[in-house]
Amino acid sequence: MGPESSMLRNLSEKMELPYVPIEFRTFPDGEVCPRIPQIDGYSHVYIFNRLDYATFYPNRHLMEYYFLDRALEDMGIERRDMIMPYLPYGRQDKMFRLGEPFSLRYILELFASSGVSRIYTLMAHIPRLSGIVENKNMRVVNINVRDKLTEYISSIRSSNPFIIGPDGESRRWVEDISSKMGVDYAVLDKRRDFSTDDVRTTGDIPSLNGKDVYIVDDILSTGKTVENAIRMVQEKNPASINVVAVHGIFSNGAIDMLSKYDISLVTSNTIKNPFSSLKMEDIISRAIKKW
Repeated sequence: MGPESSMLRNLSEKMELPYVPIEFRTFPDGEVCPRIPQIDGYSHVYIFNRLDYATFYPNRHLMEYYFLDRALEDMGIERRDMIMPYLPYGRQDKMFRLGEPFSLRYILELFASSGVSRIYTLMAHIPRLSGIVENKNMRVVNINVRDKLTEYISSIRSSNPFIIGPDGESRRWVEDISSKMGVDYAVLDKRRDFSTDDVRTTGDIPSLNGKDVYIVDDILSTGKTVENAIRMVQEKNPASINVVAVHGIFSNGAIDMLSKYDISLVTSNTIKNPFSSLKMEDIISRAIKKW
């Protein structure tokens, strides 16, 4: 169940399960009130919701999931699983500075304490999800997207591809994609000033003369990390620059900023945006059937 969308319909079809569209009402003060139609005869429900870059509000998104889960519990649904393509606060996966919250753990503990059985999400850059929540009654399934990205880049059939990881966090999956494709790669180093949020990127890139470069990132938010990588790649005379990202948030004018560059851009459809053409329903449905 979830708000009516093509992604929900596709998931329902691949999972061979019926779906029930739900309504979302927002009060003038911003409070949300989702409404679930009466559902009878079910003891297991999957809750689905997807963010939209144009109205990206992660706090409201999380409350919608929480209210839906508790409402379903009150309606007598014994097992509730969440399909959350993008999990907000996933980047705050530890206490980076003294006094900051361990936001991801707190979010997962909230859902675990409310009785959620499973959360299915796509977050390729965090391998620690399963160990964050101590409540063993809830499992977090972190769906691997590397094969999907490899499949997409390979389908373009570039004559001379080269993979770029824009920061150290991307190393393990850039190495995996490059190995499977049999192509070369480079991983850049990023340093973020947590006080100013400025991003500085360094690293060695070989000559890219005549190569089709693919900058592969997990989350494209402000676009600063990708922009730094684009600038460094441009200096190496590539044949083309292509950006492939999993989660396209595009905050703070990121689309306008990136439009200044001669690049191709595509993201997955975990977050609705103008570039979200890489569909993830098949790998989500396979993960659900497996786990």
